[in-house]
Amino acid sequence: MEMSDRQESGFVDVSRMRRRLGVGPKKKEDRLVYYEVFGSGPRRLFLIMGMMGCTMYWRLQTRYFASLGDYTICVFDNCGSGQSTVAPGPYRISQLARDARMVLDRIGWRDDIHMVGISLGGMVAQELCVLDTPDRLHFASVIFVDTWHSASLAMPTVKEVRFAFNGMAALGDDPRHLIDLVFSREWSNAEFHDAVREDKACGVSSGVTNRSVMTSLFREIQRQLSRQRATEMGDVSSESFLDVDDNLDVDSSLINEKKNWLNRRTQTLDVHNSSQHSSPGPARPRPVEYSRTEPVRRAQSRTPISSPTIPVEDPEKRKVSGDIHQFMACLGHRFSTQRVRQIRLLNPSTRFLVIHGEKDRVIRPICGRTLAKLLQCPIAWIKRAGHMPPIDSHCTFNLVVRAFTRDERWLRDVQDRMCLVPTVWEEQVKVKEWINRGMGEMAVGEDRLSCSVEPCSVELEPKGERRDSRIDHIRSVGSLHRDLFIVDESDPDLPPRIIPATPPPVSTVSTPSQPAPNRELAMYGALLDAPLRIRRYS
Repeated sequence: MEMSDRQESGFVDVSRMRRRLGVGPKKKEDRLVYYEVFGSGPRRLFLIMGMMGCTMYWRLQTRYFASLGDYTICVFDNCGSGQSTVAPGPYRISQLARDARMVLDRIGWRDDIHMVGISLGGMVAQELCVLDTPDRLHFASVIFVDTWHSASLAMPTVKEVRFAFNGMAALGDDPRHLIDLVFSREWSNAEFHDAVREDKACGVSSGVTNRSVMTSLFREIQRQLSRQRATEMGDVSSESFLDVDDNLDVDSSLINEKKNWLNRRTQTLDVHNSSQHSSPGPARPRPVEYSRTEPVRRAQSRTPISSPTIPVEDPEKRKVSGDIHQFMACLGHRFSTQRVRQIRLLNPSTRFLVIHGEKDRVIRPICGRTLAKLLQCPIAWIKRAGHMPPIDSHCTFNLVVRAFTRDERWLRDVQDRMCLVPTVWEEQVKVKEWINRGMGEMAVGEDRLSCSVEPCSVELEPKGERRDSRIDHIRSVGSLHRDLFIVDESDPDLPPRIIPATPPPVSTVSTPSQPAPNRELAMYGALLDAPLRIRRYS
């Protein structure tokens, strides 16, 4: 499917001379890494996916940041996954980091790079920060998502051993084990809704769960990748993305309704057709096309005599071997305490942030907490998020990444252990529009807000002085039942405003009042789909 925001795609030749298992003579190992570039803005965002992932899993991020206009986003498939080559193992994180460095060299990125790595990608990002090369990269900011700095922290419990067996089962053809592993049970069983509301309209009830939708989408991604590995392919109909698992007990009318209103959703998980957007680079060999129901000899008999016969590679064997190699690379990643601290010493001007899902069952939350303490950087906890917050909490994830890469003031002003909670989606959209365009009063749940200043009447002060904002003139009408955290997205440099709830009547009996350790604020002016809690280490 055509993606209008994709600017470039192709393959990078990362072949190298290598000894098999570290012994014997060196032999050339042919390897190609697939990459894509979205947007054309001045900010450079480099996204590194984790184990068993591919560029398609970043689609909710590439589409969002490309639409902002000031980002250029690069994503790629690690060796062993997606459209990249599955080289013989074993893999090492340092080897994958050098592949990523060659991708950056290919697109010409050296300075002011904003890097985000999730899971295995976070380990690759750690290696990139300390990679010893003649011309070092300069990172403006680095975000580590759901990752660890050492596999020694992963001594499993009995419960986690069962999860590990489910993860190995995910290497097969059934993605349901993978979904149960990387997503929280609460999110998987919740009703699916379209959070990407371009027209600001509220989605209709789908009648299906997130688990059933993700099962269908993951299966379709696997099919498309298998086809791309097996033969040259043309455009793929988006209807295949909307197919629901045959084993699901879902009414046919709900399926038809889901297909209609999910039309826009399919654009967020577009099938990446590399044959239409390939940049000059080394040609990738293609196997002979054949049907699964036909013998291989019949497919070879249709091959022209002048063209050599290429041995057919089993897509499932290829996929499983790449996943196992990446899994072993994760287990072999061990950064000592001194090595982690060296990341900050070698990158003194780089800002660091750790993001971790509180319901992560793949890499336990203590790994994120330990990494943040060693780096002396903040950690953003996304409540109800599992191992893949770019998918199950993508609105909150995108908001934090955008605020950190832009160094927005509201994120810096969030106090230690303060929790920003989402409200009803319709209210969030309504308040955001009202802050940007409206004037007068507006109802927000049980509360009412008023503003007496129009956006056009606010005059900006000279640089260096404090500027006025509309949110400074927002007042509560009557009593306020909850604390509000209001952000003006039209100018992120302006500080946010906290409007406290109306205190209860003073009791005649004096009781000592102690502030709650985790203060919860309802956030408006930006869209959240999961609670966000900030913990600061310094």
